[in-house]
Amino acid sequence: MTLQKSTIAITAITVIAAILRLWRFPDLPGGLNQDEASAGYETFSLLTHGTDRWGNPWPVYFPSWGSGQNVLLSYLSVPVVGLFGLSVLSVRLVPVLLGIGAVPLLYVALRRFADLPAALVGAGLLAVTPWHVTASRWALESNILPFFLLAGVTTLGYAYTSSRPRTLIPFSLVFLALALYAYGVAIFVVPVIVGLYLCTRYRTVLKHPVPVGLSMLGFLVVGGPLLLFILVNNVLHRSPDFISSLPFSVPKFPSSRLDQITNGQDLAELNTHFVTSGFNDGYLWTVPNGFLALGVIGIPLAALGVHFAARTRSPETNLFTFWLVGAVILLFVVPANGNRANALFIPLIALTAIGVSGLYRSMTDRKTGRAVVAVIMATAVGYATLFFHDYTTRHPKQIARAFGEGFDDALKSADGARHPDEPVYVSERLPLNYMETLFFLKADPQDFQANSDVKTVDGVFQVRNYRHYYFFGNEPSLDSAPSYLAVLRRDEQRTCARIETLTRHEQWTVARCVTH
Repeated sequence: MTLQKSTIAITAITVIAAILRLWRFPDLPGGLNQDEASAGYETFSLLTHGTDRWGNPWPVYFPSWGSGQNVLLSYLSVPVVGLFGLSVLSVRLVPVLLGIGAVPLLYVALRRFADLPAALVGAGLLAVTPWHVTASRWALESNILPFFLLAGVTTLGYAYTSSRPRTLIPFSLVFLALALYAYGVAIFVVPVIVGLYLCTRYRTVLKHPVPVGLSMLGFLVVGGPLLLFILVNNVLHRSPDFISSLPFSVPKFPSSRLDQITNGQDLAELNTHFVTSGFNDGYLWTVPNGFLALGVIGIPLAALGVHFAARTRSPETNLFTFWLVGAVILLFVVPANGNRANALFIPLIALTAIGVSGLYRSMTDRKTGRAVVAVIMATAVGYATLFFHDYTTRHPKQIARAFGEGFDDALKSADGARHPDEPVYVSERLPLNYMETLFFLKADPQDFQANSDVKTVDGVFQVRNYRHYYFFGNEPSLDSAPSYLAVLRRDEQRTCARIETLTRHEQWTVARCVTH
């Protein structure tokens, strides 16, 4: 294939990727997930006051609800929120742009480390893979990890094979260091990638010890603050005195997220079920969510890719195998789901592409080879078509409740109907209801800190109220008031002397509860 044809091909693939990720953006999925609201509000707080919502200046990890939330997406979103204001669009813009950008980036990596057929197949598969399409469309902060791992392995391999290794190697680990801030589980993946790659590149390491040493130093400078956070929260369990003099904060958390998600769970049973059966949630494109959700028969082709990559004896071609090894380690550490296992999928796609390319090259009859590749890609496209139809028709109704669709309108209606000094109750059936409220109110973070009642219960920050907004239904201030506004789920009931329905918004009802 000529350079011009390959350029046209990757451009077309990228356009398809953009269409799948931007169709009805940012309104699909409708509403806002609580993690999105939290990350977005942290961005708003950083932008307005240089602190997180609890007042920690430029933290390396957000305490958020008590056990923490990754910071990189919020920091990257600061200029976007500054430009467009705090909204669903502004918090989802960085993830969708990175999701689109990952497609040509994978093409660049595979073209340099493998060959052109693998590059086009890999980019094509990533463009239509249901997991990556859905992950790009909403702002769960951990969803940006795959992009930074991909940027990291691409930069690493390019630096060591460039004509200017002394110049580029010192910067080769920057993206992998940033990946630590994208999602904390990267602490298990990144050392495996770097360690295995440098072992296979030992001659280059010995030839250029100073640039390699500088790259390690750069990694520590960029990733050091997060490593310090791990030291404080997981090793020392206290904050040394020097922490207060740093230009950033290292919060001490009341609980451990890893302990929360692993407590009482059988990792072997849970993760075996995930790999083989996904969530059994009734969606063609997520069952099984582990591998067939890639839109191809993933395991055999990825295994072929590992084989063909190993045969090349190229450290760069095997970077995706090293990445896969690091990602598989996570299955022994955390309960897997489509989010926590997100480091697993791009190396599987890349190795699948290498496997397809190797299969094509091993066939003596080129027509048969082209037919095999065409069948594989047609399967992926057909699978993606079924997925996208389901995702844009049936799926929005299924996830509307989880994303609280319509809550922002219901909150506006309650504020508009509220009498002076009348409290507002926000349904406890909305996950992290205070966070969604702060987001859509665009409440000043310092005002929130000064005018909220917060308790720590089992390592979780419970916000009982913020000014006249109450987030637990048993608050005495609600029953003692002559009346209060209630933002309720459609099927939710309140015990009142008299209740007046004011407005309805999709799954929400705004009512006035007269207490006596």
